[in-house]
Amino acid sequence: MQSILAKLNKTQGVRGSMVVNRDGIVVAADFSVDLDETGIGAVASSILAALEGAVKRIKIGKLKRFVITGNENKVAMVDTGPTILLVILDREANMGLLNVELNEAVAEVAANAKM
Repeated sequence: MQSILAKLNKTQGVRGSMVVNRDGIVVAADFSVDLDETGIGAVASSILAALEGAVKRIKIGKLKRFVITGNENKVAMVDTGPTILLVILDREANMGLLNVELNEAVAEVAANAKM
């Protein structure tokens, strides 16, 4: 997992990333700054649970990706199946350009999580 995150983090606009299981337990993390990884994992799990419930209630299919934009950064949370890929991005990061790298990382995380 670490090599997948390290590769993703080389993408322009990516500040760091982590993989957490659906219970919020950190599987792997690679951030360029010191962050509370355990706390972020727990919050990611809570957000995902709430979003999945909302998506189900409004009947728009399965949640795939969620992006939160703050005044300093963005956070993308992507469902990989058994885990969640959380990526911290520059606020001005171009999501269109990042989609290819995100999709590749999601596929690799999902494949490795099943092993």
